[in-house]
Amino acid sequence: MTLYLGIAIVFTAMAVGGFLIWWVSKKSPEGSLADRIPTNVYAVTAGAMSLLAAFTFSAAFAEYTNAQQAVRAESSAILQMYRATTFMEQPLQTSLRNDLLCYAQLVSTVEWNALAAGDTSPQGPVQETMMAMDDAIATKDGVKQAGNGFSVWETGNTNLAAAREQRYAAADWNVPPIVYILIIVGSLITITSLFTFADRTKPGWGHVLVIIGPMFVAVASLVVIMFFDSPFIETPGSVTPAPTLDTVQYIQDDLESRGLDPQTY
Repeated sequence: MTLYLGIAIVFTAMAVGGFLIWWVSKKSPEGSLADRIPTNVYAVTAGAMSLLAAFTFSAAFAEYTNAQQAVRAESSAILQMYRATTFMEQPLQTSLRNDLLCYAQLVSTVEWNALAAGDTSPQGPVQETMMAMDDAIATKDGVKQAGNGFSVWETGNTNLAAAREQRYAAADWNVPPIVYILIIVGSLITITSLFTFADRTKPGWGHVLVIIGPMFVAVASLVVIMFFDSPFIETPGSVTPAPTLDTVQYIQDDLESRGLDPQTY
């Protein structure tokens, strides 16, 4: 759910609801039907739907927050591993720095584009880069004198794997369709009950004001839940690879300060 589409849906729903109750009020008999209909039943329905929407919103927002935290944790792990290479000997140091820069660039481009498109499967080039780093460490060439640096690398590698798994878990999680159906049906029942207050002797603008408030709450709740349910879609406010891009810039600047070309390093 993109930001602009969500705004359009909310205002369209309010306009349609306002027009419908205005039209119904013009066709309704004199006097409201609300005195003859147990509207308290609908009040209970509205309360139940509000609780369901609030619970669903809380769950979706928690996954959205987890996605943000995973991205920040992943970028921090990359930096931790990069700094650990300071203690590595050549040629291992060069190999690992090159793979870390490649990993960060691939995550912020190839993998992020896939997530934005709804593809939550791990991307091949990123997987290959991770395997290359593991293979380089497995050879132990240049690790003998690393000391604490190797321990820092292993800790960062563990954190990287955990953050990556958390990011994909957030991308894979979705609100069950049945929950959306229940919220929509409950909202329709609650809003439809307001049409029992239609009275052609009352001003039309009063009827419109009665309906647009609940309509806004119901539709806006669904839009916000759908937004948090897709945290990686490209829209203002979504989770972005900004922390990873900052890491890429940091590594490139550090390499340039050492007189190395980050494009070929």
